[in-house]
Amino acid sequence: MSTATLSLETRNPSRPTDGMEPNSLPGTEGTVFSQPLRGVRVVRLSVLTDETTSPERQRDACDMVAGSLGIDFGEGDTLGKAVDLDVSASKVAQFDRPALRTWLTDPDNFDAVVCWRFDRIIRSMADMHDLARWAREHRSMLVLAEGIGGGRLVFDFRNPIDPMAEP
Repeated sequence: MSTATLSLETRNPSRPTDGMEPNSLPGTEGTVFSQPLRGVRVVRLSVLTDETTSPERQRDACDMVAGSLGIDFGEGDTLGKAVDLDVSASKVAQFDRPALRTWLTDPDNFDAVVCWRFDRIIRSMADMHDLARWAREHRSMLVLAEGIGGGRLVFDFRNPIDPMAEP
């Protein structure tokens, strides 16, 4: 059973779990893989009137990919969202954006950063390098709902023995 399947089962208690306790995979007790993933939905728009990358479209894409991976954004006061509107990524790096900065400086409150596409969170390979280094240091996931070629991209830096998480 995959971690994503497990997380989906814990979100839907009416679904059978084959006798397993919710939030547990054999051998994962006490690890980051034994709990549902807590996510932050990232929405950024350079110009608020930009129709093609509307905040709603970004939010919906993030919600869809998060649901398929068992990532929960929470609700109400605990909703994990970083909405930076009228913020140019080419002028303001991800660690300097007002809403996103708040989350990135408090990484213990979430496990995954989810955004629609690369250009919503980074604008250069230097930005990607910095974000990947941050994710590796904080054992976080970076999820792009629509990566290159249209499919989702998941960079999982939570597992220290995964080659992806190596420096």
